[in-house]
Amino acid sequence: MKLFYLLPFIIWIIVISENPGKAQSLQDTIKLESVLISGKRIFKNFNETRSEIDSLALAKSGTVRLSELLSQNTPIYIKAYGRGAMATASFRGTAPSHTRVTWNGLELNSPMLGMVDFSLIPVYFTDEVKLLHGSSSLSESSGALGGTILLENTPNWNNNLSGKLLSGFGNYRTFDEYLQINAGNRKIQSKSSVFYNYSANDFTFTNKLNASLDPITGSYIYPVEKNRNAGYENYGFLQEFYLQVSSNQTFSLKTWLQHNDRSIPTLLTNESDLSSNINRQKEDALRSVAEWRRFGTQSRWSVLSAINLQNSAYRLENSVSGAPSQVVIDANANILSFINKLGYRYQFSRFITCITGIEANYYHVVSENHLQSSQISGYDKNRIENSFFAELETNINPNWDAVLLFREELISLKHQALLPLFRISYQPNPAASLKMTASIAGNSHPPTLNDLYYFPGGNPDLKAENSMQSELGALNEFTFGKTHMHTGISLFHSSVKNWIIWLPTFQGYWEPTNIDQVESTGIEANAGWTGVFKTIRYDLKGNYAFTRTVNLTENSPAYGKQLPYIPKHSANLNIHLAWSRFSFDWMWNYYSKRFTTTANNEETISDYLYPYFMNNLQLGISIPVSTNKITVEFKVLNVFNESYRTVLQRPMPGRNYQLVLHYDF
Repeated sequence: MKLFYLLPFIIWIIVISENPGKAQSLQDTIKLESVLISGKRIFKNFNETRSEIDSLALAKSGTVRLSELLSQNTPIYIKAYGRGAMATASFRGTAPSHTRVTWNGLELNSPMLGMVDFSLIPVYFTDEVKLLHGSSSLSESSGALGGTILLENTPNWNNNLSGKLLSGFGNYRTFDEYLQINAGNRKIQSKSSVFYNYSANDFTFTNKLNASLDPITGSYIYPVEKNRNAGYENYGFLQEFYLQVSSNQTFSLKTWLQHNDRSIPTLLTNESDLSSNINRQKEDALRSVAEWRRFGTQSRWSVLSAINLQNSAYRLENSVSGAPSQVVIDANANILSFINKLGYRYQFSRFITCITGIEANYYHVVSENHLQSSQISGYDKNRIENSFFAELETNINPNWDAVLLFREELISLKHQALLPLFRISYQPNPAASLKMTASIAGNSHPPTLNDLYYFPGGNPDLKAENSMQSELGALNEFTFGKTHMHTGISLFHSSVKNWIIWLPTFQGYWEPTNIDQVESTGIEANAGWTGVFKTIRYDLKGNYAFTRTVNLTENSPAYGKQLPYIPKHSANLNIHLAWSRFSFDWMWNYYSKRFTTTANNEETISDYLYPYFMNNLQLGISIPVSTNKITVEFKVLNVFNESYRTVLQRPMPGRNYQLVLHYDF
């Protein structure tokens, strides 16, 4: 741990000592200002609903987690259980397990829980963030009823030696340190990255769920409390190697190690003292991906093998004065994911392309809970999943493209589902930018291992969730002198049979069950405007989503009601202005009212969460230092000090500040 604290200072000393020599040897060199290329595409080759977070947004988000990046730049709804706590995604109104996340081809979704904690993924560890919306995810895998998020790392073959150092300091004793060193040539490249972040996370808030009455006025008195037992500490290391085996072959190896340690604060209704209900969770992960690619004049091969090892430990205890702590829960889970993929692409002509792929994955979960009675509950299960797919892309004529895909899914070598996809795209004028597309597809998501075997509550009789998805979309772009605009819109509909939901039982624990039918319909829209006005460069981007996800199970009291924690309306807007070495960024996002129960009641303060508007401000200045650059950023988060929650009984901080120093060399 001392290395993490000392490393930034060592790098600063090395860089400063090197600068004079560099300045003398490069006196005849003219330094050019760095340029960030930003843009957004919704369709790739007219046949895939895909969007990408541009390089400008990634550059501004070096010290944030993936959850914050997605909520500020995409239509995905992020449900956060508190600052630094678990954050899950709802893509097009679906459940967290319906959003797939891959890192360089390795699926990060836990086979035990089925979902991903986005608060544990540093944006700093990825070069590209792409989204496959709805049925477009079938080109990668099945099960993503909402969509897929692709995290990718890429080499810079023109790099010899470079790097960057980030240091962040903020309220609540928050510290963020990031370092990356890149070295190589046109034959081999190495990228080494390390990060460390810590926060006491002890912000104050007004607790409106634990009030008392004023004996004189009879009005409610809401206490001001401190977020207790909520600190977190995370650190990790990422090593990437890239090799040009030959002019048409590449090999890459990426290894990611990470440790997370965080306390989980008590609920807002908790009235016990600091020694009670002490929650702590620790996670360790080792992820490694090896990939070989070969490019021919008409063909492309890819072979990938990856492993994801995770350990999660959760402990709940009560401290007793003068005696050992009383352990209530001591749970531990070991998770293994072994992923293998083979892909082949062949272009018969400029009109017809065929893509095929095989996937063989092995999952193993050992989950244990040591109870007070000295008994152990849990399960030890494994699962083999295989997938085969064939895709045909055809350019019918200059105006029309079509895609036909079939994917066969097997679990333990038994047929699970045959999933079709048909998409057709139309461009009225090949010389213009207007593009339109329509698609229909089937998808299937099997129960997770916790859904089937968790004790108590697992339901081995659960059925797989099956959906039928359809979509219409359009994209257009305009250029007026130095101004460029783009707009995109998608209308989607998804009908899911056997939707899995966990509900409380009379036995006192929760149990998963199948809902006969859930329907999700909505609209996704985005727009962007970039250009130059005199000496000011501007970049405005916005997203809006309307999502209606309702239970259509007949004779259910929740019939026609919006599913819990899914907002009907969500939106975000980003404004970036740059002049000379100065920059200004305003980030705004909005979520409408969210219900906390399937009945959609509004009788008490616990039945729903108020809508909220979040505003963040960032000011920056870049200072050239010889051939290097220092950037200083000052951030104001929650500018208007809004009181809000994304999950019931979990507080969020008010206005807070952060100072970030970047050094690029």
